[in-house]
Amino acid sequence: MNICVLDAGTLGTDIDLKALEAFGNLAVYESTAAADTAARIKDADIVVTNKARLTAADVDTAEGLKLVCVLATGFDNVDIAACRRHGVAVCNVKGYSTDSVAQITVASVLHLACSFGIYLPFVTEGRYSASKSANKVQPAFYELRGKTWGIVGYGSIGKQVGEIAKAFGCRLLVCRRSGGSGSVDIDTLCRESDIITLHTPLTGETRGLIDRRRIEMMKDGVILVNAARGPVADEGALAEAVLSGKLGGLGIDVYSAEPMPADHPFYGIRRLPNVCLTPHMAWAAYEARVRCLDETMLNIRAFLAGESRNRVE
Repeated sequence: MNICVLDAGTLGTDIDLKALEAFGNLAVYESTAAADTAARIKDADIVVTNKARLTAADVDTAEGLKLVCVLATGFDNVDIAACRRHGVAVCNVKGYSTDSVAQITVASVLHLACSFGIYLPFVTEGRYSASKSANKVQPAFYELRGKTWGIVGYGSIGKQVGEIAKAFGCRLLVCRRSGGSGSVDIDTLCRESDIITLHTPLTGETRGLIDRRRIEMMKDGVILVNAARGPVADEGALAEAVLSGKLGGLGIDVYSAEPMPADHPFYGIRRLPNVCLTPHMAWAAYEARVRCLDETMLNIRAFLAGESRNRVE
């Protein structure tokens, strides 16, 4: 059995992949360029990937491929239709990063709501020490209690964020893909929320969900954090809304192109004090990465035993 890990570097150097050797010959690559994927998986029985893409052409050339393990919940980097055509099973990992993503989401909201982008440099750059005042209280920041926190996507992560928001005394608005009791439509959420956090998967329906029209609906000064997928929102429109003052704060952990290139709409606003950009790390607390690998090991064992576990159907 040949196992190929395409992008081990995304898991960090503190996660040991040697446990995968229990299943056969292991080839580990720190990263894999698109042009190299087909050659690297040509003789693989099992491919393990986090963010590296598997296109239809890649799958077509891997004649012995039996299983693709995605080290993530989202699997939009794998051509599922091509895998089905070739009888290749695909497994993902669910629930491993709930606490990690919720933590970073709320940390981003707090950073923006407390204007830390202004207050922290005031101290670290020596301006506080050089000032004649014991404190600095401008720009004003506001308590979260009583604010409306809109959550787009109410799976395990959205629910965890919601519990934390309620602990701060926020009123919750929830937009579920499935609708139902307690769910509001996306337009209502955009109009009424003081804080909006995105936790929905990327699908044909959610791509571009937060567009220019919906941004215009939002309250002036709204804080928006995207911890879902970059293309869920119109990135150019978000950048413009920051520059115009429509958005009071923008937190982003996911991008339509990763890493974010220098011509990305967010690159030019990356240093603004009301912008909090992180490098797609919300999922990656140490404990979450350990759980992710452990779950992937269980997925492989189940597959080899003829069982179905975390299969993407």
